[in-house]
Amino acid sequence: MDARTTDRKTKLQGLAVGLCTYKRRVSLERTLQHIAAAAQQLVTVPVVIVVDNDGEDPLVKQSVLAFGQQFGLQVRYRIEPKPGISAARNAIFDEAAQLGVRFMAMIDDDEWPSSEWLAALLKAQADEQAVVVGGPVRPVFPDAAAKLQKYHRYWSVDRQFLNGKPFVFCTCNFLIDLQAIADLPRPLFDEEFGLSGGGDTVFFRRLFFAGHAMAWSEAAWINEEVPASRASFKWLRQRRYRVGNHAVRWESLDGGQPRSIVKTLGLSARLAIYPLFRREPESPWVGWLLEYDKVRGRWAAHFGGVFVEYARPVQPGEKVCR
Repeated sequence: MDARTTDRKTKLQGLAVGLCTYKRRVSLERTLQHIAAAAQQLVTVPVVIVVDNDGEDPLVKQSVLAFGQQFGLQVRYRIEPKPGISAARNAIFDEAAQLGVRFMAMIDDDEWPSSEWLAALLKAQADEQAVVVGGPVRPVFPDAAAKLQKYHRYWSVDRQFLNGKPFVFCTCNFLIDLQAIADLPRPLFDEEFGLSGGGDTVFFRRLFFAGHAMAWSEAAWINEEVPASRASFKWLRQRRYRVGNHAVRWESLDGGQPRSIVKTLGLSARLAIYPLFRREPESPWVGWLLEYDKVRGRWAAHFGGVFVEYARPVQPGEKVCR
């Protein structure tokens, strides 16, 4: 019998913490150490699921198993041979379904949570009766890029709203009620977004428009390491281009190409007066430049261009942004 069929008939219990990893053993070990600290604040001991989207380094598995033994936590280690973040995320949800847990939190392998992270996510879920709860991500810059702290919000993940309601849009810090989505068809994350990225936003938009309540917990914060390769305005501009490029693909799935093109035309026209809005108080002209890059990304998508974020990088641990 399929695990999900059983889930629909029985009440799920327990908690899992899932994360994907790719050639980041050292930062993965740091993430796991902080997950253990967060787990100590709970009555229910979570299961930790690690999906390795590489599998070439045997030390990764050794580190994960050693972590479980050191802290007395149940761990599940799995290699997902199919390249791409969608395949890795789907593997995590598959493991969670096999475990039969009710809730699952997710975090990235270059992040580390506060000790209150899991407790805060669970509290917000109980208080709001939400299907999905998100939390903030705070960038940690290298010393050589300390000047970027002034612009930290461009690297941050903060509270978002969609149609006036809380909207969680990424898998880098969230909790989900698996009981509530047991009937959703699998795989949950579209393979078309496997190497480009953006499949998590497609997933969350599907939940949002299906009426699943979302909530936010400022107390459930985590840190994210910003390596030298991402600590620059060049990378930030590429990132904003990516946001625009992927947004067209999301919108096309929701409402079709014509509606998305109309939005792009409106955003293009707004560029002429965008600095007057002063939406970026740190620097209106930096804000204009980033908005321009977002619009460029949108137009590229309309003409078939796809921004690829998760192509295999040259340097281990480095995110590709081009």
